[in-house]
Amino acid sequence: MARRRRVGAPRKRRRNYKREYEMSQRSDKQPVGAPIGSQNGLSHGIVAFKNAVKRRARKGRSLIDRRTVAGQNAFAVRQKMLVDLGGESNLSTAKLMLIEMVARDTYFLDECDRRIFKTLYKLSSTEKALLKLGKVKNPKVIGVMYSYRAGIARNLTSNLLALGLERAPPKQKSLQEIIAESEAEKPE
Repeated sequence: MARRRRVGAPRKRRRNYKREYEMSQRSDKQPVGAPIGSQNGLSHGIVAFKNAVKRRARKGRSLIDRRTVAGQNAFAVRQKMLVDLGGESNLSTAKLMLIEMVARDTYFLDECDRRIFKTLYKLSSTEKALLKLGKVKNPKVIGVMYSYRAGIARNLTSNLLALGLERAPPKQKSLQEIIAESEAEKPE
C-alpha cells in the first residue's frame, strides 16, 4: 500500500532529547541553540504584542491588560466616555460596543507608540555608530512600525466620529419629579 503524501504545512520536527542530553553532558558546556527568552528574531515587537493579545483572548481574558500603563489609560478613557455620554444604562448596545472598540484602539495605539519609541531609542545608538563608519541608516523598520500605527489611528478616528464628539446633555427632570420635589420642600 502506498503512503499518502501529507498536504498542508510541514510537521514540526521532533526534539532530539538524546542529542540535548549529550550536549548538556559535554565538558566544555557549550549551550545548544539560543538561550531561553532570546529575542534574536524579534525586530520591533508589534507582532509579538498582537500575538500576546490573541493569547489573552483565547484564554477568555480581557484584551486590555490593565497591569500596563497603556491598559490603565485605555480603561480610564472608556470610563470617561461612559460618563460623558450619560452612563452605561442610557446607552444602546451599539454605542457600548463602539466605546469598547475605542478603548481597545487606544490601548493598541499606546502600546504601538511605546514600541516605536523603544525602537527609535535603540536605533539612535546604532545610527551614531553607523555614521562613524560612514554608512547610511535604514529607515525601513520605522516605516513598517508607522504603517501598523496608521491603521490603528484610522480605526480610532472613525470610531470616535461614529460615537459623536459632543458631550451628552444632562438628563432633564420630568414633570412628576419636579412636582414631587416642590411638595417635599413645602413646610407643613
